[in-house]
Amino acid sequence: MSSLKNMVDLAEQNETEDSVDLNAIDSKLSEQKGIGFKTVKNIFTKQKKIALIIDAPNILRRIHDKQIRLEDIEKIANKLGQIRIAKVILNRHAPKTLLKAIENSGYEPIVAASDIYIRIVIETMDSIFQKNIDMIIIASRHARCAPILRAAKANGLDTAIIGFQPGFSVAVKNAADMAFQLEI
Repeated sequence: MSSLKNMVDLAEQNETEDSVDLNAIDSKLSEQKGIGFKTVKNIFTKQKKIALIIDAPNILRRIHDKQIRLEDIEKIANKLGQIRIAKVILNRHAPKTLLKAIENSGYEPIVAASDIYIRIVIETMDSIFQKNIDMIIIASRHARCAPILRAAKANGLDTAIIGFQPGFSVAVKNAADMAFQLEI
């Protein structure tokens, strides 16, 4: 615990206009055990709180013998901030093994009774009006997600879209503040 206090003291000494020398803290952490760099980084930097909504039928699929994975999407989201809400929207044809795998990965699987994009709107709007969210990230290639992103922006949130080619809509890329294309 005293080593954490030493790192806090070091950070306060190195602080200049709301910035912290994370490299100095990282070098101290490399000597320590039991505490990770990401933990200390979260203490000293204000990270965006993210709601991540994934359109499973559109994104979690095999393309050219390569499977798009949740980890690929999560890696991008983690670079933008801290994931607070992680939901995967599935259609009613999703196998139980997929539901179990999504749940075991720490995501909340939600099975849409009818149109999947209606459920994406409901979950995204619910996230928009939570006070602890700064950014909405939607993983989808479909243009039907563009109005959802515009609604999030109108409510003061940052937005991002994650998708891949073929079929990554230009409209949805333009509606988001940031667009990320997964490499296949």
